[in-house]
Amino acid sequence: MATPSPPKAPAVFGQPQEERQSAPPSPSSKRGLLGGAKAAASTALQMASMALADTEPVKAVESVVDAGKSQLELVFEQISHKTLARDAISMIKAGVEGKTPGLDDRNMLLEKVVVLLYSLPPDSPVGTSLQNLFIRVLWDDIPKPPATLVGQYQYREADGSKNNPFIPELGAARQPYARTTPNLHPFPENLPDVATVFDSLMRRDKFVPHPSGISSMLFAMAVLITHSIFVTDHEDLNMNHASSYLDLSPIYGNNQAEQDKIRTHVQGEIYPDVLSSNRLFLMSPGAVALGLVFSRNHNWIAKKLVEVNQNGQFKPWNSLNDKEKRLQDHALFNLARNINCLWFEEVIFQDYIRVILNVNRTTSTWSLVPTDEIKSLIGGQVPRGTGNHVSAEFNILYRWHMAISAQDTEWLEGEMTPDDLRAVWDGMNKELGDDPRKFTFGGFKRTGKDGTGPFRDQDIIATLTNATEWVAGAFKARGIPEVMRIIDCVGMDAARTKWRCASLNEFREMLGLQKYNNFEEWNPSPEIANTAKHLYKDIENLELYPGLMCEEPKPSAPASGLAPGYTISRAILSDAAALVRGDRFFTYEATAGSVTSFHYRDLQPDYENGAFGGQIGKLLMRHFPKAYTYNSVYALFPFTTPAVNKQILIELGIAHKYDFTPPAESTSWVEVKSYKEAERVFTDSDSFSNVYGPALAEMTRKHETGLLDYLSLSTSPKSSESFSKVIDATFYSGQWSTAIYPDLAKLVKKHLDATAWGPSKTAHHTVDIVADVIVPVVTEFIADEFGIPLKSEENPLGLFTSKQLYEALTECWTFAYLNFDPGLGFKLRDKAMKASEMLLAVIEARLLQSQGTPFTIHELLTDIKHLFGIESQGVVMSEQARKTCGRALRATDRPISEVAGCLTIAAIRLVTAVSDAACVIDFYLREENKKTLDDICKVARQAHNLLDVATMQRFVQEALRLRPAVAGSARRAQKPVHLAAAGEIKAGQLVWIDAAAVNRDAQVFPEPDKINLGRKSDVYAMNERISNLAGRGGQSLNTVMACAILTQLCSFGTPERARGPAGQLGCVAGADNKCNVYLARDGPPTAFPSSMTITITPA
Repeated sequence: MATPSPPKAPAVFGQPQEERQSAPPSPSSKRGLLGGAKAAASTALQMASMALADTEPVKAVESVVDAGKSQLELVFEQISHKTLARDAISMIKAGVEGKTPGLDDRNMLLEKVVVLLYSLPPDSPVGTSLQNLFIRVLWDDIPKPPATLVGQYQYREADGSKNNPFIPELGAARQPYARTTPNLHPFPENLPDVATVFDSLMRRDKFVPHPSGISSMLFAMAVLITHSIFVTDHEDLNMNHASSYLDLSPIYGNNQAEQDKIRTHVQGEIYPDVLSSNRLFLMSPGAVALGLVFSRNHNWIAKKLVEVNQNGQFKPWNSLNDKEKRLQDHALFNLARNINCLWFEEVIFQDYIRVILNVNRTTSTWSLVPTDEIKSLIGGQVPRGTGNHVSAEFNILYRWHMAISAQDTEWLEGEMTPDDLRAVWDGMNKELGDDPRKFTFGGFKRTGKDGTGPFRDQDIIATLTNATEWVAGAFKARGIPEVMRIIDCVGMDAARTKWRCASLNEFREMLGLQKYNNFEEWNPSPEIANTAKHLYKDIENLELYPGLMCEEPKPSAPASGLAPGYTISRAILSDAAALVRGDRFFTYEATAGSVTSFHYRDLQPDYENGAFGGQIGKLLMRHFPKAYTYNSVYALFPFTTPAVNKQILIELGIAHKYDFTPPAESTSWVEVKSYKEAERVFTDSDSFSNVYGPALAEMTRKHETGLLDYLSLSTSPKSSESFSKVIDATFYSGQWSTAIYPDLAKLVKKHLDATAWGPSKTAHHTVDIVADVIVPVVTEFIADEFGIPLKSEENPLGLFTSKQLYEALTECWTFAYLNFDPGLGFKLRDKAMKASEMLLAVIEARLLQSQGTPFTIHELLTDIKHLFGIESQGVVMSEQARKTCGRALRATDRPISEVAGCLTIAAIRLVTAVSDAACVIDFYLREENKKTLDDICKVARQAHNLLDVATMQRFVQEALRLRPAVAGSARRAQKPVHLAAAGEIKAGQLVWIDAAAVNRDAQVFPEPDKINLGRKSDVYAMNERISNLAGRGGQSLNTVMACAILTQLCSFGTPERARGPAGQLGCVAGADNKCNVYLARDGPPTAFPSSMTITITPA
């Protein structure tokens, strides 16, 4: 198939694109944005400014232009007493200052400008200047030529071509290096031998730790960056086999043939732990391990694209023919690659550059991201997405061999000697072979019978840990390990004889830096300066390669973390901006429309994640969730050594929030899938302990022994019984849980009536059943039950809105029971602690108030205002809350603080009623359950007695059995245990009770996949214990709430799922594949559903 010729850019005012490209820079581009804006606006600014002077507008303008008084008076009367002049000044100043406020077109400013233009005399110079300015504003609104094209240009090419569609070869692989600095200075013929230069100025005399405590991991990242853009041809040193873009070519290859070797051609995935570049395997193991993180990230992204399936773009694989499979695989692979490259860019600017600039020593969330649009009303746009082409000079600049750690130097010297580097290079290709699936590193073996499987997690983690703990070397003269001698000598020779690079001073001049006048300015060390003077005689003769490598380094200081030579420090920021801002896929294509809403949100930095917006921790926790804790400095700050991180965090006063222990791969989970064995795990407290205790104890301020002992992983059954006794007495005494059903039903009906909408009373009604009914019903019930003041029209100063209380409870529940993504753990803990502190304080105050302490709640709300800045009121205690508190207090003689802890946990567990109700409705809206839904509607409309309610409750229990709201529950083995089906369990090993499997155990549930209302009631107790606030007798208040919601919904009318994504709960697999995660409309995934739209045909 012939490759289509590249499109030509549109002409500019009749000027062909070729001429436009070769035209000299405009005056505005020479002077910069500010100068251009001022030049364009000068006349208009003068006219508008004088129009606001104290003199009459006519006289003011007459000083600028000779015009008739009557005409100008008319104009300024029409613009309402100088308002146009003021608006014009605001617009012009915004343009001059580079600001980009959105224009409020409702003010009709443009129309007023037009009125001014046609009201001025035809020969008015002011009119001409304003018109030219007006046209420029209109012209600059739309990029010319267009920034990007649709269709075949939406994905990166394998060789990096077509990044600029109109100059398709710009920055493509297999192109010569660019030259950024002309070599004007005549070098002497007798330059020193390159080996002599290395031995005199570069060879490491001693290892000096990096002054900022930067780890080897940062330089592993640097290796990935440089190997993405520099792959010099060994035969023709002028040619670069890599593209000039950060396209992760070490993983994906530099051409289509290399790319095809790593692809499975199934659903866009690549082979496990595959890297295309064999050169990378000659680097330190840390660089390979970090590359594998991004390799794994590709397949995670591809799987999520299929799972989320925005707009139904992707079809079930087995339903496609061969051609359709090729097209879908092509789309998935390339979209996943685009997204993975964006992750690469995110780590560079949110982690790597932050350390380079020493921002990591502060709590600032600032980062230098050069991709955003910079647009002014007058100055036009600062170009972006126009392409990039790397140069020979920057190939030299990035050779940071002096940063190699002492440990990596030992590894390299163990692998090769300076004399046989070339032989090793040739032999490496033969040893590795040409199948990337079999490439290995660090002495590690791949898994799988044929040796093409992934590496063991623990091997990658150990390598990453070493790279994080090993301090890098300092930038300095005489800092490069001898093992790199041959590489640097070849590089110096290429710079001198092949690339004919400019001198150091010429390169500095190109960057706008002062030239050095002598060697002492370049490096004040007498020994280094004198040696260089002996070799080069004149500072103007100092070559770029040794000049960059041996220059005096900057000190480690604010904004100077990398502490390289002064010239390198300046140049790398310019190059980073060019690499990223020039890349179309990091600018115009980095949008929700291009990468899907889910992945666009996933890519956004979270400034409350403990790393102040850092992104690499999110990847490490995502791909190694068992190894890295949510607050591990090894994950959050891996580019600085843990020891230095500890010093930094102590100085910032936040070290107590972090975990400094090295990551360790935990033993694998044991999954329990049988009902009988799950029952034993739940009840045998001598063998299995509760893993949720530490988080619950932290949220309930429980650090001493007492009623909540079991929260701290106690194995004593008595403490658990004490908790259950309080819960039973409070919520399951007598028939209370069923007695509240009528009140719940009224609450549901109220919200259904208030939120369902439609064109008429007889038409279909539409309602977001989760957001507008289930969430407010559950939260209002919990608030009333525990005395939590809610905001309403009657109480505008309540403590929470219904939505805020829901968020507080769900954050607490997720932190304690099922944090599906460790990357969210830091932020989640902070939010859960704040929310639980408020909840616990309110409940404790209500308990005291129920004992007859009337001013306790008033004092509490005063404290809340002082501590949290929230003004609230709610002294009056509802009758329901008073009864709840009374029952709890009568159940035990333990201190009120402990009872408050019990009730706080109860409130947190009750919020799962939202998931229960949502999952029940979602289950019965499935097409295969349509007949059952009709039966439910019939029962619901005649549910006037306890028998009908019991039938509805059984429908709920069967739905939750087949579609559990919570995927399972975890325990930890206290000692070695044998389970017949699950096998041997070691002490300390985690056990996962798989709710879906347990609920389909045919030994307990005959015909397990069928809905059967005749099952015994006690068989549902297991599922209730996993997710709900269950009583010891198997009762569940959650089920009662779900039953009331389902009954009222079906008595209201016959529900149907709304078409499209709005009618779905948006449930996908969590990071550990052990829990449900729900896609939110306008935020990251959560453990709880937030929306599902249904239509209701009135009964």
